[in-house]
Amino acid sequence: MPQKSLSLLLNFLRQGNGRLSKRATTRELSALTDVEVKEIENKYQEVFLLD
Repeated sequence: MPQKSLSLLLNFLRQGNGRLSKRATTRELSALTDVEVKEIENKYQEVFLLD
């Protein structure tokens, strides 16, 4: 994943409290599959949103 896309991904996850918006997944991050999106969201929450 290019650095620009990775930065966008992390920014979107921060803004959405660990969830990617519909807009982000259909526009900027449209190359990701639904399964990849869920895996990324789950891993982000596991690492950054500790209870």
